[in-house]
Amino acid sequence: MISSRMRCLRCFLVLVLAVSAAGCAESLLFIGAGAVGGYAVSRDTFEGVTSKGEEEIWDSAHHVASIMGTIEEDNRRNGQIIARINGARVTITMMPINLTTTKLRIKARKGIIPRIGTAQEVYAKINTQLEE
Repeated sequence: MISSRMRCLRCFLVLVLAVSAAGCAESLLFIGAGAVGGYAVSRDTFEGVTSKGEEEIWDSAHHVASIMGTIEEDNRRNGQIIARINGARVTITMMPINLTTTKLRIKARKGIIPRIGTAQEVYAKINTQLEE
């Protein structure tokens, strides 16, 4: 006979495998990411909506990217910064929703390998910079 503890463990493992196979592993990994106000939208992209204007976010993102790595391209008009951070190519994109709200999207890849941890770290540091 299988004990209830073993049965519970099997159910948990089946649930984890099912979620992972569905491509939703980031949802499990970033449940605690609500503290920074963002969420994983894919294996390499972290995004969130901030209550700051595009200019404030641009200044903070540019400052953070220049400290964490090297800025390779910046296009203020398109709201995009491309930087090399921890060996990953990081694309920071700002999309204004209205005058006081902006969507901030961070994408990080090292070659073809997604680096969601780097994307989340950059997002969190930009948010921290905005709070100061």
